[in-house]
Amino acid sequence: MSYAKTSRFSLVFVSLWACSLAACSAASEDDTGSSSSQSTADQSVSLNFTSDFNDAASAPLVVGETATIAYDAARLSSCRGTNGANPAWTITAFYRQNGGPVSSLNVGGLNPNGGGKPDTTFALTSAGDLEMWFENNDVDGCNQYDSAYGKNYHFNVAASVNAPGWVGDAQYVINRETCGGLNPCAQDFHPLDPGFTYDTYVRSQAAIRRAYFEVWKQGVTDFDNANLWKQLDVEVHSRVGGSGAFATAYVSFDERDGNNARYAVDLSTLDPIPGGPSGSAIANKSDCPQFPVSYEGPTGADYIDADLQFYFTVNGTELRPADGSVFHGSYQNYAGLYAICR
Repeated sequence: MSYAKTSRFSLVFVSLWACSLAACSAASEDDTGSSSSQSTADQSVSLNFTSDFNDAASAPLVVGETATIAYDAARLSSCRGTNGANPAWTITAFYRQNGGPVSSLNVGGLNPNGGGKPDTTFALTSAGDLEMWFENNDVDGCNQYDSAYGKNYHFNVAASVNAPGWVGDAQYVINRETCGGLNPCAQDFHPLDPGFTYDTYVRSQAAIRRAYFEVWKQGVTDFDNANLWKQLDVEVHSRVGGSGAFATAYVSFDERDGNNARYAVDLSTLDPIPGGPSGSAIANKSDCPQFPVSYEGPTGADYIDADLQFYFTVNGTELRPADGSVFHGSYQNYAGLYAICR
């Protein structure tokens, strides 16, 4: 079901006008709103929202697969502003997986990316509740919502058959001292959720700089399993800043901890800032960081700082902070090494 309200011009729609009418006009030829990505739809479960206000999945939803939204724009038809001969309205789908962060896709009207129909397919990354709602707005400031009278739409997502029974206990250790080799001391573990700082002290003094987490899967992690690497696909996904694609790398097994397998990531391997702890200054601008950085310190320009964002997956099951966002690492180095970059 839907209900309508009028409100101020939505920021969601403002972003659509970053593209020219010429670039978007091709997408506006079909304004039925029941768009989908043909290349992936045949491999995805379809989430059907029909004009008679029925909503259903075409098959069970499972982590590791994808879902494609098939939304009939007749469900939301009040906001149909135009700009000349071009439709100047959009329908946006919002979704949240198992209480995590909200994501969105364009499912009707003007395509903000230009070209043909927008891609309405997304990955199912978390078992549990998939929550969805929709908003229609236009250039005249009209807003209308389809949200089951504020309750939103809910679908159950099942864990994959290869999912671990449990993954968690994300922590990190940064210290000058170890308890033998690269073994961390028990008192040096800190929760990973609040994030960590990888500063010039860490670069020059720390003997251990690792992130850890544990995995349990019955019959897989509860004994010395020589085939563990075949049965658990463990990865870290990272990027710098709040946009762009995540790079993926494998995470190494560290040791067994009771019935759990503990994994470890050397935080130096995720370091996005070039240069050593006190090495030579960057001489060529082509070697400058190609991502957002800030400058920190007492004078406001003593250190260069980059925000590393990351999360882990085990057989497709994600490990993120409790709020469903991403882990953060503040990577710093002396700003003087990057003077040519400013």
